[in-house]
Amino acid sequence: MQTLNPLGLDTIDATGYITGQHDLDADHVNEIAASMETDGWQGAPLVVLGDYARAYTGTHRLAAAEQAGLDEVPAVELADLFQACNLDLWEICDGQGLSVLEDRPQIVELLPADVRSAYGLEDLC
Repeated sequence: MQTLNPLGLDTIDATGYITGQHDLDADHVNEIAASMETDGWQGAPLVVLGDYARAYTGTHRLAAAEQAGLDEVPAVELADLFQACNLDLWEICDGQGLSVLEDRPQIVELLPADVRSAYGLEDLC
């Protein structure tokens, strides 16, 4: 397993998490699963909301990991990602009236572009 985690954040296991996204490209999931069966997890960890057991990123990778039977799905907490950027996720949400579940694009936009890119969040903006 080769997880790219440029900020060196603590990782947790997101096995069994949900994404809230229902549009899966089955062929894409199959491709990723085949790669995972051979090489294990590659790339950035998922970004998750641990208290909700919900993945912010990686709908296809999460489904592929389950299909491939991986023992662990590496993930980092969204709040930890914000903290590493000297931002307080919960304070921002409270101050701007944002919901971590409903306002994903607006929340992710607050992170620096290089961090969004490194952790696979750029598609949410």
